[in-house]
Amino acid sequence: MRGKGLVIIAVVLGLAAVALSPSIFAQQTPDKPAATDAAKKKSEVEIKANYMKSDLGDKHTTLLKGNVRCTHDDTLITSEQVDYDDNTKIATSPGAIKITNPECDINGDKGMANFKKKVGVTEGNVLMQLKPKASEANTASSDPNSIASFKLPTTITCNRMEYFYAKKIASAEGGVVFKQTKRTVYADKAVYDQNKEILSLTGNVHGVDVDGQTFKTQDKVTISLKKGDEWIEAPNASASFKVDLDEETKP
Repeated sequence: MRGKGLVIIAVVLGLAAVALSPSIFAQQTPDKPAATDAAKKKSEVEIKANYMKSDLGDKHTTLLKGNVRCTHDDTLITSEQVDYDDNTKIATSPGAIKITNPECDINGDKGMANFKKKVGVTEGNVLMQLKPKASEANTASSDPNSIASFKLPTTITCNRMEYFYAKKIASAEGGVVFKQTKRTVYADKAVYDQNKEILSLTGNVHGVDVDGQTFKTQDKVTISLKKGDEWIEAPNASASFKVDLDEETKP
C-alpha cells in the first residue's frame, strides 16, 4: 500500500498498539510528568515502505517490504525488507542494508538498527564512505602524501561494523582496510570518532603510501585528522623510507 493510504494505516496501527498495551498505563504515575512534546518528537522513528503487515497481539512486530526507509534523527536506514520489533525497538534486515547521514554512508550484506541505543550494525562486505566537511574538502591538500589529504573522501571496508550514529563513532572489525587516495592501511580493528576526528587502528597494523613507503606495528596506531592538529602516533613501529640520492657527476 502506498502514499496517503500507508500513512493512514501507520497512524491507525500506532493508536491500536497503544490501546492494546497495558504497560503504558502501568508506567504512568501522577508524580512523574509525561514527556514533553519536544522530547517525544526527538525520539520519533519514521518508517515507510511499499507494504506493511503488523501483528497487533503481544508480539507487536511489523513486516515491511519494498523501498523500506527508517529515519531517526539525521540518519536514514534503507533496505528492501525489514522486520521491526516494537517491544525491543530493533529493526532487522536479512538482506542488503544502507545507513546514511551527513557524515558517512555505510553499506552491508545484512544488518540491524537498535533505535533505543541509536546504533546500526552492518555485516558482510561492509563499505563505509566518510564524507569530509564541504569547507575542508575544498581546501584539502592535493598532495596525497600530506596528512591534510585525509580530508578527502575516505573508505573503510571490513567484515562487520557497529555505528553509533548519535555519538558518531564507528567500530570496524575483521579484515579492516582503510583507504584514502593512494594511501592504504590494514588492521584487525578500527575505531573512528567523527566528532574528535581520531582514527584508532589495532592488530597487525601495516600500510603503504603512494611512493611505496611502508610501516607496520603490533601496537595501537592513532591518527588525528583534526585541521591544524594533524599527526600519526605509532609506538614500536618499523618503517621503510625512500631517499632520493643525487648521482655523482663525472668531470
